[in-house]
Amino acid sequence: MCDTVVFVPEQGAVWFGKNSNREPSEAQFIECHDRSSSAIARPRGLPGAEDHGRVLVSRPAWMWGAEIGANEHGVVIGNEAVFTRLPVERTGHSGMDFLRVALGSCRSAADALEQLIELTENLLQGGPMGHQQRGFRYHSSFVVADRHGAWVLETAGHYWAARRVRGVASISNGLTIQDDYDRVHRGAASYARTRGWLDKNQTFRFADAFSDRFMTSLTGAATRRACTASAIGGYPRPALSQFIDALSDHAGVQPGRGWRSESPCAHAGWPATMHAAQTTSSMIARLDDTGATVWATGTSSPCLSVFKPTPFDPVLFVPRRVKDTRFRERDLWWAHERLHRACLENYTDRRAALSDDRSRFQDACLAPRVDPAALWADHLHHTRAWFSRVCRVEGGRRPWLHRRYWRKQDAVNEFPAP
Repeated sequence: MCDTVVFVPEQGAVWFGKNSNREPSEAQFIECHDRSSSAIARPRGLPGAEDHGRVLVSRPAWMWGAEIGANEHGVVIGNEAVFTRLPVERTGHSGMDFLRVALGSCRSAADALEQLIELTENLLQGGPMGHQQRGFRYHSSFVVADRHGAWVLETAGHYWAARRVRGVASISNGLTIQDDYDRVHRGAASYARTRGWLDKNQTFRFADAFSDRFMTSLTGAATRRACTASAIGGYPRPALSQFIDALSDHAGVQPGRGWRSESPCAHAGWPATMHAAQTTSSMIARLDDTGATVWATGTSSPCLSVFKPTPFDPVLFVPRRVKDTRFRERDLWWAHERLHRACLENYTDRRAALSDDRSRFQDACLAPRVDPAALWADHLHHTRAWFSRVCRVEGGRRPWLHRRYWRKQDAVNEFPAP
């Protein structure tokens, strides 16, 4: 369950931010791909890249596709799961696959939009999209942006609608485009009529016609979308700090509470509805005439992490094989996830134990003319120290169901005892 927000001003830089929310057992790594990594096999049936520029992605370890990414031409794309009335095929390609193809072959947001539409119309969306829950499948929506502007693209099977962004746009896990689209699949309305989803004289509204309203409600999409939109929309010209705050926001909900995901910064919990709702990676991009300037956490839980400069550097962000992973303390993602799970035992007090130090380090990461490689290495060092510190703070008492849930996740990931 993800959240993506974009800001397109009348003049000046375009800003983009996304939280990728997935299962807590699913590592997600920052990678930079270029010509030297082109030999990494892509899923069969996907078109090859026409442009071999560098592509920076945040990718779940077990899949080829990516949740978020940018390329060196200044195009950035975020993907969201959406739930529709149309069946999702057992085999096919995910929206994450589509995202990575578009980033590898397009030099502008307009080109990327066309590429995503072509893939949507010509290929099946389907196949495994969950880590542990391999039968979990969905259709996709996207925010596509560059320095000239942004688009929201929403799909339902082969059907789609697109809306140009003016000001702030926020998407989550539900269709949002109604009759305010700028472009739409030419057969969408007639198909909806044949299925009885649109009356003969009724105005065609894409979301109303194609949404699975039950699943969309279950995700808490509307609540989270309102949070990010209001957080960014409150500023005439938002800056990096406002995007960090928006992606780290709990919307007044204590981590681990509630029965569905209602905050942009999400923590897994209630197994029936929140298992696939943990923020496992976050990325922010500023898009201007120089291209894309990117900051990323490279970790789960932005509320406990820091955003660091993330250059297009394949030496610093080495491409990895598509492979399921288990706990490895030398990986920042896993070291931080160990810290995160420890903090969930007593979130308020344990977060307070590292709050000042984390804030100072975040400020250092946003200072001008910093060394990104040193900061990413320092984050791993800080994370290990913070873990030792929070373990000295007494753990709280969580409901037995949540405690059992996290014990199971620790076992799945082969976490060592604190």
